[in-house]
Amino acid sequence: MKKISLVIGFLLSINLFSADLNTILTGFEKAIQIPNLTGDFSVKLISQNGDIRKIKADVFQKLSNEDQMNRLFKFTYPPTIRDTGFLIHSFYTENKENKMWIYLPIVKKIKRIILSSSGGGYFMGSDFTYSDFISKARGSFTEELISDGDMNGKTYYRIKVYGKTQKEKEAFGYGYVINYFDKNDYFLYGRDYYEYSGDLLKTYRVNKVKKFDTYIYPTEIEMTNVQTNHKSIISVSNISFSSIQDNIFTTRNLQR
Repeated sequence: MKKISLVIGFLLSINLFSADLNTILTGFEKAIQIPNLTGDFSVKLISQNGDIRKIKADVFQKLSNEDQMNRLFKFTYPPTIRDTGFLIHSFYTENKENKMWIYLPIVKKIKRIILSSSGGGYFMGSDFTYSDFISKARGSFTEELISDGDMNGKTYYRIKVYGKTQKEKEAFGYGYVINYFDKNDYFLYGRDYYEYSGDLLKTYRVNKVKKFDTYIYPTEIEMTNVQTNHKSIISVSNISFSSIQDNIFTTRNLQR
């Protein structure tokens, strides 16, 4: 009987962690590192009382090399922010500094955003932060594969991400985050953000995706602040995977 119990326990442990941490993260990285992408980007901001505000932009994304992802947002709506632009150079390696610039047409100037102090700031008044649009180097924070968990009636691999050292905690900006990865394609379909106190702050859910060859791109993402009931929904439509020139992702082009 004891041997049977040991065998059952062993089989359960295999089922619990049928993929290791490296396999899941590597699979996710391969899925999101799309060589070229353009589309119509919109953010719907929904207040607690149901008021809706919309923001629209043209989005460009290019994997410059295996370690660098470039993103450009050129805003088109509302008129008060038309021609504002965001340029992001982010890296998958720890030894390179992520960079972000903003072009403000009202003063016709480009300003560098210091990510160490502004990376956690909220993106255009939404529930997304600037850091949500920055590729993360694996190992920047502590990552731990924990027990499987359910989300919307489906079971996912769950990875807990947190800062172990004081420096990591300050850079991370949250107590910890629980990431939900699909068991088949390893794509990240959800996140739960927790404060240092342990209280749930925000939930991130991918509602729709577009698949292209071996790549997966989220076309609708919903971020909800569970404490304020404010919600932001990002949608991307009219997507193209055609090649993009490198000079699109320069500060010179940002103000054109």
